[in-house]
Amino acid sequence: MSTTISLTELRQRLFQLADHVAETGEPLVIVRHGVRLRLVREEAPAGEGGRLARLIKQSVVVGAPLAPNESPALWNTDLPSKVAEATAKYGRAASSRGRRKP
Repeated sequence: MSTTISLTELRQRLFQLADHVAETGEPLVIVRHGVRLRLVREEAPAGEGGRLARLIKQSVVVGAPLAPNESPALWNTDLPSKVAEATAKYGRAASSRGRRKP
């Protein structure tokens, strides 16, 4: 069963009516100068299943959760223990720029 409304009423209640059509699947008939238009919900193709159907199945390893003092960085002992060196803080550094040479 479908509901019939004027274009003026559609303009006033567009979002409410569109939500109703989307939720119920009931078509909405709009009359404009004697011409009947239908707002209908488009059904998804049966075999596709949407975006989630395109996902590739992955194998997952589920293990025990980490202890509060455990870090994944400690798992491989072949990695260097220090990634970067500390640098001097920004500020005035001793430089020869702007000084006169004696």
